[in-house]
Parts: sequence; C-alpha cells; structure tokens
Amino acid sequence: MIIKRNWRDAHPTIAHQSGVDWRLLSSAIRTSGDIEESALDPQCNCLKAITYVSYAKLQPRLSYEPHHHDDHEEVYYIINGTGKIKMGTEEARLRDGDIIYIPENTTHSIINDGEETIDFLAFGGYTGKKKKERRKVK
Repeated sequence: MIIKRNWRDAHPTIAHQSGVDWRLLSSAIRTSGDIEESALDPQCNCLKAITYVSYAKLQPRLSYEPHHHDDHEEVYYIINGTGKIKMGTEEARLRDGDIIYIPENTTHSIINDGEETIDFLAFGGYTGKKKKERRKVK
C-alpha cells in the first residue's frame, strides 16, 4: 500500500505555543512534548524508526518556547526563511538549506527574527531514553 500525504490535507495544530505544525506521518509511540494528533488518519501512523515528520511554519517575530524532549532527538530541515537556533547556551544563525540536529534532553528554541515565515520539516526519532525520576527518600 502506498501511503502518501500532502501537508495541505493535514489539520494544523499549534506547536510550542507559537508555531503552526502539520503532522504528516507518525509512529504509534507518543513522545515527551508531542502534539495532539487526533485528526491524523490511522494509516499515517506508519513509521517504525522515525517518530514523526512534521511540516512547520514560524511567523516573523515569533519563537518556540525553550523546551527539551526526554525521549527523542530531532532534525530540522529549513526550507525557507532566516532566524536563529538556540541549543543550551549556544546560538547560531539559520537559513534555507540548513539541517540542524538536536539531541534528546537538549533545551532548544527556534527564533524567527527575519521578515518572512520560516518553513521547515521536523523529524523526530525515539531514543528510548527518559530522565529517571528522582525517588523521595523517606
């Protein structure tokens, strides 16, 4: 069976309080900080090794809140626009054609300080790692 999806046919959601996200494909595994996928066609829950593929847009003068994912890494591929990526204490410029790797447990934010929308693909990959919860000692 061919599984094909156009971003124009997907229902958008808000990601990290600022960006617009079209979840295109996903896996059955829900990861930390995952977006709501109630409108995702069940046949699009087809991924095994990759957790999700999303087409995302970030409008000028907006940014994703700094956040991290305990259990998955991400890759952003910048299709259009310019801005900045912050990871931990580091910051770098980004532009169309850039690909950015974000390891799990790394606080990150994407900032649109340009004049046009940043369009990008976001790929998530489940690592199976989660922060261990601290147990209270009695």
